[in-house]
Amino acid sequence: MLPEGRQVANIKGSFKELIEFTGQIIAGISARGPNGEGYLLIEKGNPAIAQYNENGTELKGNDAVIFFREQPFLEYTVSSYKESELREVITYSIRNKWLVDQKSLPAEEKAIFSEEEKLETILRQPGVIAVSSFFEGFPINSRGDGDFEHAAAIAEDLLRAGARISDDLGIGILEQIILETPEGKCILAPFEDLYLVVLTSTDANLGLIRLAIKGVQKQ
Repeated sequence: MLPEGRQVANIKGSFKELIEFTGQIIAGISARGPNGEGYLLIEKGNPAIAQYNENGTELKGNDAVIFFREQPFLEYTVSSYKESELREVITYSIRNKWLVDQKSLPAEEKAIFSEEEKLETILRQPGVIAVSSFFEGFPINSRGDGDFEHAAAIAEDLLRAGARISDDLGIGILEQIILETPEGKCILAPFEDLYLVVLTSTDANLGLIRLAIKGVQKQ
C-alpha cells in the first residue's frame, strides 16, 4: 500500500502538462482514466516510477510511461512526500517492478495540437469559465460560456493600455495581464500571432491556469 503523502494539486489534462507542472519537484501522482487507474513518481520532470492498470491489464515501468504519453486527457492528483514516505514508495515499486529505465525509454514524439485543442486544454483547468483567442478586438476561436465579442473588445483595450504603461515604465515588453475582482478573474497572454483572454471564477487556481497557458504557448 502506497503512502498518501500531502496533496498538492489536481490536474486534468495531458501527460505533457503534468510533466511541466512537476518540473521542479519530486511528486507522487495518482492517475485516473475512464477505464483504469495508475501511479507515477516524477523527479523534476522525469518519470522514475510508472504503473497503470486498465481493464485488468497492468502496464509497468517504460510501458506505462508510453501509455501515459498517448493519453490526451487523464485526471492526476499530485502529492508531496516526507523522506520516509518516499523510501516506502521506492521500496514498494522495486518489489512490484514499476521502475522506469530511462536509458531504454524511447524519446517522446512531439505532439502537434490544433488551436481548438489548445483552447480546450485551458478550458479544462478548474475554475476556467471561458477562453478565447482574439485579434484587434475580434474573437477568432472561443470555448466555454461567455460573450466573446464583448470580452475580446474589452481585452483589446486593456492590452493596449497595459502595453503603453509597461513602455512608459521602461519595464520591457508586456507578457501577461491578470485582473482579479470579487466576482472573477481575467488573464490576457500572447498566443501564437494572437492573444488569449481567459475568464475564471473567483476560486480558480491561477498557478495551474498560467502553467496551462505556458504549455500551449510552447506547442
